[in-house]
Amino acid sequence: MTADPAAVLNAVAFTAHGLLVVTGLAFTFYATQNYSLDRLEGHEDFWAYLTYLGLAVALVGVFGVVAVLVDGNVVRAFGDLALLFAIAFVAFSMREVYYASALAPPPEEREIPLSTLRLVEFGFVVVVAVEWVVVVLLGETTVTVVLRGLGALAFAVYGVRFSERLEELAHGTTVDSLRRHLVFVLVAATGVAVAGLLDLLVPGAVGESVRYVFLVLLGGLLVPPTIRLQQSVASIT
Repeated sequence: MTADPAAVLNAVAFTAHGLLVVTGLAFTFYATQNYSLDRLEGHEDFWAYLTYLGLAVALVGVFGVVAVLVDGNVVRAFGDLALLFAIAFVAFSMREVYYASALAPPPEEREIPLSTLRLVEFGFVVVVAVEWVVVVLLGETTVTVVLRGLGALAFAVYGVRFSERLEELAHGTTVDSLRRHLVFVLVAATGVAVAGLLDLLVPGAVGESVRYVFLVLLGGLLVPPTIRLQQSVASIT
C-alpha cells in the first residue's frame, strides 16, 4: 500500500512545528530568566530581544500546527508574521549587544548613527506588516512569496553583519558563545522563509520539502543556545 504524499507531508509538518513550540518556549523561559537576573549588566534589551525570539519561534510552531488542522489565509499570514519577526529579533539582538559593548565605536565615530539604524529597522517592520496584510487579503501569491523571501534575506544580512562585528569585540565571552549559536538559528529561520522561492523556480513540492527540512533544523539549532542560556542562569543561582 502506497503512502499518501500529502499525509506524509502533513505528518512531517505537524512534527516540525510541534518541535518549534517546545524549543521556542524553553528558549523563552531561560531568556526571561537571564533578563530578570541581568546576567550581563546593561544588556536588558539584548535579553528582551532573545525573549521575543523564543516567543516568535513558538508562535511559528503554534500557527504551523493549526495550519495542518485548519488551513486558511489568516493562519498562514500569522505564521509568516511570526517567522519574519523571529528573524528580525535575532538581527536586532546582534545590533543591540554590539552597540552596548564597551569596545564598540563611540557615537561620533560610527559609520551609521544608531538613530538611522533604528529607522531602517522600522522600515523592515513595515515590510513585515505589508506582507501580512497581503496574505490575509489575497492569500499566498508570487508577490507575497518574493516579499517574504527578500524581507527575510534583508534581516539575515543585517544580523550577520553585526554578528561579524561583534565577534571582534566579544571573542571567548558568554555573548560570543550565544552569538555563534544564534547565527545558525538565523540561517535556519531564513531558510524556512526563502524556501518558498524554490516553488517559483522548481516544479513539484521541492520548496515545501526544503521548508520542512529547515523547520526541523530551526527547532534543533535552538537547543544549543537554550542550553547555553540555562547554564548562564545556573552559574549565578
